[in-house]
Amino acid sequence: MSATGGVEAEVARLREEAAQLKARLAETEDRIAALNRIGIALSAEPDVEKLLEKILTESRRFTRSEAGSLYLLEEGPEGRRLRFKLAQNDAVRFAFTERTMPADEASLAGFVAVRGEPILLEDAYAIPKEAPYRHNTNFDVSSGWRTRAVLVVPMKDHRGELVGVLQLMNRRGPEPGTFEGYPEDLVPLVLSLATQAAVSLKANRLTASIRRLFEDFAQAAIVAVEQRDPTTAGHSNRVAELTDTLARIVDRAAEGPYADVRFTREELRELKTAALLHDFGKISVPERVLVKAKKLDEEALLRIRDRFDFSLEAADAAEYRGLLTRLLEAGVPPTADDIRLLDVARWERAQELEALFEEVRRANEPTVLPRESGGTLRGLLTRAWRDRRGATKTLLLDDEFRLLSIPKGSLSAEERTQIESHVSQTYRFLSSIPWTPDLARIPEIAHAHHEKLNGAGYPRRLTKEAIPVPSRILTVCDIYDALTASDRPYKKAVPREGALKILEAEARDGLLEPWLVEVFISEKVWVPAG
Repeated sequence: MSATGGVEAEVARLREEAAQLKARLAETEDRIAALNRIGIALSAEPDVEKLLEKILTESRRFTRSEAGSLYLLEEGPEGRRLRFKLAQNDAVRFAFTERTMPADEASLAGFVAVRGEPILLEDAYAIPKEAPYRHNTNFDVSSGWRTRAVLVVPMKDHRGELVGVLQLMNRRGPEPGTFEGYPEDLVPLVLSLATQAAVSLKANRLTASIRRLFEDFAQAAIVAVEQRDPTTAGHSNRVAELTDTLARIVDRAAEGPYADVRFTREELRELKTAALLHDFGKISVPERVLVKAKKLDEEALLRIRDRFDFSLEAADAAEYRGLLTRLLEAGVPPTADDIRLLDVARWERAQELEALFEEVRRANEPTVLPRESGGTLRGLLTRAWRDRRGATKTLLLDDEFRLLSIPKGSLSAEERTQIESHVSQTYRFLSSIPWTPDLARIPEIAHAHHEKLNGAGYPRRLTKEAIPVPSRILTVCDIYDALTASDRPYKKAVPREGALKILEAEARDGLLEPWLVEVFISEKVWVPAG
């Protein structure tokens, strides 16, 4: 060969090597890009089951594997075990059932779990005899499919802790219907992919754990509130269910003013949690106000009753003293007519006082106070009598008159302010909690659940534009349950038809969203699903 020919051959060889290096570099870049894409996809998936599916699917796509399986490590009374969580196979259909298996060296997945090292096999049926593990052929026999090359890798998180095992089978060749072994240079990349998967899975589990923690906190908060206010037991849970149902209906709406409103799964969870906690601030309201059934409690009513009785006795005593004085001055004994007149006068006084006390009893009920009752009650402020010590007393005290004169309900203006403060307290309490980003609007949603579209609500008198849509949904459901609840001591439950009419009236008056009320009624949101 001439010198020129030798140079040309060398140049050709170098060019071929350069082309091969370029191809390998391009393949490596493609693999790294694929790993980055997979990592982003895995980190963005919030659902554990979907994440597991995605891990196995993307791993198979990355390695051109015909089949694969995924195992998760579990700690239990029997020690460490592997849960056969997922299996995929493009060649055959099969019924899959989750099961657990020992995390020992007898199986491929178990060996990798124990040793923390990958297994790379050219042929699952050509495992060296000295190896402690064996390929389980049950699936191959039952399905007629054959396992060929196998790559099994541990799924370890960033701390090196084992999360599970990933098993890939039957790498496809470049031509359709052909298979080849897994190249050794692919193993580090699959290990990297498995680590990304493990980290995503751990993060997903942590998020789910935090979510459960918040849900448990919400339930504990409800219990705390309802222990202080047992009369509203069940209200928060009922409102949460109603709100969730109505929100899902809104989410499906194809027409109407809310046709463009859509809720993600996270937003539905956020709204339901806000509905659960919407009355949490009641924990700061004095218990006597929370459970106040009537304007005056029984002890206060008994004190008024005693005054009426004492005033009757005082009037009787004064009448008898007057008669005795007259008889002594006249020097005559009492006659039967004298005694009869005393008895008649006493009976009339007793009847009058009983009628007045009955007026007090009626005024004490948490109903609308008749106008004429106000004048009667005011007269009791000046109706005086003297006790045995000669002190002047009145049948009714100023504070008692003020409370009995409440025009509607059982709460005074001050007490109603205390009750209404629960909304601001709810917001303050909920705002102090470090919610995860998907639950961050809970304080805002709960804060607006007593606002009305026309600005007549509280505590901030917001108008429609400023009230979040989730809060508008919550408001309708909260009002309905408050009206129909049968456990409120200060009022009777309103029949469903009456409650729906009240909702419609408030919608007409501009307090509630008419479309939401219409849908609430037409879809019978109060009927449990199923």
